[in-house]
Amino acid sequence: MKLGHIAVLVGGLLTCGAAWAESTVYITPYLGYSFSNSVTDENDIKIDTDNDAHYALGLETDLYNGRAGLYISHQPNTVEGFGDGSFTYTHFQSSLRFETFERLDTYFGASMGATIVDADWTENDLFFSAGLQGGAEYQISDNFYFVVEARWLGNLVDSDTITRCTLPTGTESCNIKIDSKWLTQFQTNVGFTIAF
Repeated sequence: MKLGHIAVLVGGLLTCGAAWAESTVYITPYLGYSFSNSVTDENDIKIDTDNDAHYALGLETDLYNGRAGLYISHQPNTVEGFGDGSFTYTHFQSSLRFETFERLDTYFGASMGATIVDADWTENDLFFSAGLQGGAEYQISDNFYFVVEARWLGNLVDSDTITRCTLPTGTESCNIKIDSKWLTQFQTNVGFTIAF
């Protein structure tokens, strides 16, 4: 990971630290599965990013009728014919929470931040991104919760961007352009929240 990317992560954590000093802190490790849309080359050949597993971490604190904090997600992926790569989302997020039943809360929220892209099909390694999330949280004990959630994550990509690449055979090259202005992913997550 590049030094600038690490600085963004550390800066985000330090910014949130003051808010967490006097409030309950929620730490949620997640495991999940991501579903991606596709990109298209100059000959209109679809290049699909494989749907794949990801892991994530949520760091939040109470804010009015909800929570606010940081969401970090990493997904290694493969694009057939272009090799391995990854998406790492770093978002500030907030959500409104609703007590649906005695020990079950539901929530809906939004996030925005940056996506660090490590892939051969793009020259850019940092995209603006935003997302929406919704889910449910079951309280197992005073400080322990089970969480299920779904997220939509969109990366703002310039549709005029064209990247040149070399195919694995080494003898052919190609141009890739983004199919739309938004490269999107849908995530499904399960996790456990620890509150302290």
